[in-house]
Amino acid sequence: MSSDPISYTCTCPASTNGGSILLFYRYFANDPVLPQSPPSQHNSPQDSVNPQLSQDPESLATFHRTLASRLNIAGKFRLSHEGFNITLGGPTSSITQYIAACTTHWSFAGLDLSTDEQVARFFKPTPGCACAFGQVLSVRVTSEITPLGITNYSPADWSCVTPLRPREFHEMCRRGDVRVVDVRNHYESRIGYFVTGKGESAVRPGVRRFSQWPGYVARHVLGDEGWSGREGVLTYCTGGVRCEKGARWMAEVMQRERDVPVYTLDGGIVAYQAWVKGEVEAGRMRGEESLFKGRNYVFDGRGAIGEGEGKAVAVCQGCGVGDDRLGKCIGVGCHLVLVVCEECDGNGGVFCCDDCREVDAETEKGKGRRICACEREREKSLWGDGGARLGALQRRKKTKTHVNR
Repeated sequence: MSSDPISYTCTCPASTNGGSILLFYRYFANDPVLPQSPPSQHNSPQDSVNPQLSQDPESLATFHRTLASRLNIAGKFRLSHEGFNITLGGPTSSITQYIAACTTHWSFAGLDLSTDEQVARFFKPTPGCACAFGQVLSVRVTSEITPLGITNYSPADWSCVTPLRPREFHEMCRRGDVRVVDVRNHYESRIGYFVTGKGESAVRPGVRRFSQWPGYVARHVLGDEGWSGREGVLTYCTGGVRCEKGARWMAEVMQRERDVPVYTLDGGIVAYQAWVKGEVEAGRMRGEESLFKGRNYVFDGRGAIGEGEGKAVAVCQGCGVGDDRLGKCIGVGCHLVLVVCEECDGNGGVFCCDDCREVDAETEKGKGRRICACEREREKSLWGDGGARLGALQRRKKTKTHVNR
């Protein structure tokens, strides 16, 4: 089994001419809803489609695969009847042409992308290139654009969660009378997370994959009065896509017990970091006033982006020294993302725990690979005693889980 790279070296034209990585998505049913019949300005000969086919993911896959291949763009494209979730990189000239082609395609109909500011807000460009994806173009048609793990789930009411622009999110978070929750995986939130103006860190669930989020909400949010009596719950993730369903799932199940408003950070941490950078450059804010501390984990060869407050919030797994440099457990088949300083990495790397080292030794003797101690503890924190067994069972059965309203 392989996993995402956490470092890369640029060998493409972007090394001299510059490049960008885009991170964007759309749920067709969410506001602004994809029109049933695309407006006339989207009906160019190559893009015109029968309205009944306007949500055909195969045609969408063909469009992106053809365009990206022609422009030497690499990345991950996840396309579905419900929308698209895309992160890609390439040289500046290719990215410019790609955006121009997308904004006239039927799948972008109804979005207001008429100004440079609106384009930047939607596509969320950050420095990088195709090398961050190993020059690999992965275009897949999937059942969900990001797997929540609840079969056929779609929010009953998309308006049950209020999206906040970075400035609005910052102000609510700064006031501090909110519960802030990180919708990402535990290895992502380890190197960076939000704190409130009162110094309270965001709740960072120990989930290893997004499909564990509904189970976390059911076990740790429902019945806990600590989620009541505040101005609301603020949710956030990398670029916003996981919160679209994750926050709405939480809002729907919380409404069964209490009326607590749920908000989400529009554009995610990427958008917040861009806003902070602009505020600092304009002299309206100091870097240390950012409420996101650390760095933002990304699923490409960059590993993490943004400087946060400039101070590492994590420590090296090997020596305990403050650092935010990413590495991976050297256990065969483990792949757990860790914080590993350059010195420890150069000395042969580190295991996620001592037990993982023992697991490696057992595997060499022909035994099947078992879950290591730190993973057992993490699963136990999520599901209680027998957590590792329950976690494995949930992974096997997640596609059989249905929505109960």
